[in-house]
Amino acid sequence: MPRRKCHRQTSYQPLCTRFTPQDSVHNASITLLAEESEALYLMDLMGYYQEDAAQKMEVSRSTFARIIKSARYKVALALLGGHHLNLETSRERYTVALCSESLSEFSHLHPKASYIIIATVSMGSFETWLEYDNPVVSEGLKPSSALSEMFQRHGVNFFITSTLGHGLQSTLLSKGIHILSKEHTSKEELLRLFPTHS
Repeated sequence: MPRRKCHRQTSYQPLCTRFTPQDSVHNASITLLAEESEALYLMDLMGYYQEDAAQKMEVSRSTFARIIKSARYKVALALLGGHHLNLETSRERYTVALCSESLSEFSHLHPKASYIIIATVSMGSFETWLEYDNPVVSEGLKPSSALSEMFQRHGVNFFITSTLGHGLQSTLLSKGIHILSKEHTSKEELLRLFPTHS
């Protein structure tokens, strides 16, 4: 009897889940598992070493090595063979950040607002809700360094804002953090925007 597969911790949530070659000559499709996308995100986008990436995913180093090898093989096969590439998503949880002037009403969202809210949505409710003074305001730091480091530390997937400088936008995108353009939001809307399932 095969051994039951252990749960892999994933945090990366891709916005695009299907890639189609422009000059495709066949309909063959390859699916990248959520754990394989996570491995590529941690190692190739974020630059973690295998041991650190394995800890993030809560798997052994040898298991992570198998996952990343499979992920890279599939991506290479899709790119070089002209296959469609599908990214499976777990949609177990999302971590969302926003900067607001108020901790009760979330309007006029922008990176230099007084407060940072980081919320994790899981199974239709808030798993965590964290509120911080924005170091961009309180310490006079640059948004591109202060916010990106903070968001990465908390595993943020999405940043909601109405305005965004080019430097911060580039930094966030390079770390796999997606940007949603909104002037205002609410707790109820956050739960609607980020539906989850196991």
